[in-house]
Amino acid sequence: MLLIFYFSSQNAEQSTQTSAWFLQFLPFSMHIVRKLAHFTIYAMLGFNTFNMYRKYGVKHYALYALVTCILYACSDEWHQSFVSGRSPQITDICIDTCGALSLILLNIGLIRWKSSQKAL
Repeated sequence: MLLIFYFSSQNAEQSTQTSAWFLQFLPFSMHIVRKLAHFTIYAMLGFNTFNMYRKYGVKHYALYALVTCILYACSDEWHQSFVSGRSPQITDICIDTCGALSLILLNIGLIRWKSSQKAL
């Protein structure tokens, strides 16, 4: 969450420089790099929140992890509305949610797979 907050705090020029740095390694457009960054960082957040809630024995931990990620994505976009040259985007919230959901579902699949392996 701190890393997401840090990136969201960058003004438009700083954000463009950060994205440009990644462009030297990835054969994509600036727009795609930015959207991949959203997806990836929220996938990591989904993974971490899932495992945190699970570790602490929270019932329905996958649902809580997803809701946490969605609420944080909304607050992140709202935060960007206060940063020079940045603006909130509903599409970014959707991409963030998809990123978080992807690793939450992967975690669920791995847990089910492991438990089926133990049953054998």
